[in-house]
Amino acid sequence: MTFKKLVILAALLATFPMPAHAQSPPSSIQQIFQDFGLIGVWAPVCGQPASLEGGNSHAIYAIAPPNGVILTYDNGPKYKPSVYAIVSAQPVAGGRLTYVEERLSDKMHVTVTLLKFGNEILVWTSVLQDGRILIDEGKSTTSGASNPRQMRCGT
Repeated sequence: MTFKKLVILAALLATFPMPAHAQSPPSSIQQIFQDFGLIGVWAPVCGQPASLEGGNSHAIYAIAPPNGVILTYDNGPKYKPSVYAIVSAQPVAGGRLTYVEERLSDKMHVTVTLLKFGNEILVWTSVLQDGRILIDEGKSTTSGASNPRQMRCGT
């Protein structure tokens, strides 16, 4: 077989999808969150307790065996925590991570995109499963207020 034919054959083979067993395995949600540096506690003001009224809700990203992540929103002692399982996650260009969270109490899905810069994160978008947009470009769609940046608390 000539070199030219080998090049043409290689180009043709490259257009066909590889069998599943030949592809590299996708990263686990847990690995994606660890690589993005999200595991831990995040809050607008780390030295203050969680408080919905005070605008200092805490977001706690924790490892869930075997390869998952659980997100808990702590809004202070007056409120029951909201707990979500992360059901999918995908890093996006520009320091962003898009993930789908499923609220454990009612199985409602929300698609969230976080923007990360250093030790701070910002919820950039938040969209309910029915398509309603809660946060767009870092601002609440109901009030127009900017969503607060959250800092990593502790080490």
